[in-house]
Amino acid sequence: MTHRERVIAVLQRRPVDVIPSLGEQPMDITGFAKLFPDMTGDEVDDQIRIASFFDNSATDLDLELKKTTITQTDAEFVYSYETGAVWRESYQPTFCREAVRYPINNPEDAFSFQMPAIKDDPAHREELKRKVEKLHAAGYFVQGHVIGAWASMYYYLTSFENILVWMLTEPEAAHHMFELVTDYSLKTAELFLDCGVDAVATISDLGSGTSLLFSRQLFMEYVYPWLSSLADLCHQKGGYLHFHSHGHIQDLMDDIVAAGVDIVNPIGPSDNNDLAYFKQKWGSRVTILGGISTTIDRMTSDELYAHVSEVVYIGRKGGGFFPRTESGIPPMSEERLLKYLKILTDLRHEGYTA
Repeated sequence: MTHRERVIAVLQRRPVDVIPSLGEQPMDITGFAKLFPDMTGDEVDDQIRIASFFDNSATDLDLELKKTTITQTDAEFVYSYETGAVWRESYQPTFCREAVRYPINNPEDAFSFQMPAIKDDPAHREELKRKVEKLHAAGYFVQGHVIGAWASMYYYLTSFENILVWMLTEPEAAHHMFELVTDYSLKTAELFLDCGVDAVATISDLGSGTSLLFSRQLFMEYVYPWLSSLADLCHQKGGYLHFHSHGHIQDLMDDIVAAGVDIVNPIGPSDNNDLAYFKQKWGSRVTILGGISTTIDRMTSDELYAHVSEVVYIGRKGGGFFPRTESGIPPMSEERLLKYLKILTDLRHEGYTA
């Protein structure tokens, strides 16, 4: 079976010879620079090279908002998005991301703000189709990344605190902002699907490690309409929807499944999500990706093997599971990274169990 065939088989609950790996990669951008110092700059060739190194079955194309580097060192990465938002990432002593500036700072700003134009012309579509076809020819499942409605609020438009307050006190402005990003998300997803991707991938973290970020009522009012519309679009055009959400999202899983999500990640211990419980309750209706802790860099070799073994043992029962780290592989030596990948690869080759 090709990588792509394996992924589709898992999503359709058919047998596979090897459990596929999707999206395993370093947590921080410096990890890529150290592992791949001579990247070609060709999006497709580089995606294939990365997928081959990590034995990933899926490759990724991006139509999310572009970011421009302001400064970049081994310790820090500062960049701006097309909307005008500026962010800083630091990597020591642990990964940290923080906002520096936003374009919307009061409810009135929301009504004059405009999302950047989406690049969509015949030449761009043909180029995107060519990339998808080349990745398919190489045997890979192709995901197109689009912005998430909730994540867009605090990544691209305004502060986390602002949007949480405005959802309650300034609903007109909040709804307008969600309409802007939903429209952008759906249009870019449609472009991807028309160009042949297998799945649309999107991000919106809905919880902290112990609770939801806001009530289910607010989720249903602001986030669910976008998520269900995106799932409907994917299914109408023969694709899948892959949804990423950190946080203790157990109380929203019925709604996430009802919205039509096909893959949900990362469902792991850092967010106090019980993989066995998620598998038992929702595993027949949604494919789960994740389970492996963000703390593997602090484990002994024996602890690392025991943890990854337990995750794969739980996830492989009944299929519908792709193992990977919750947020990407944390910063660690190349020797330790290769040890982790070998453990994961060996376990994946044992396949699923009934």
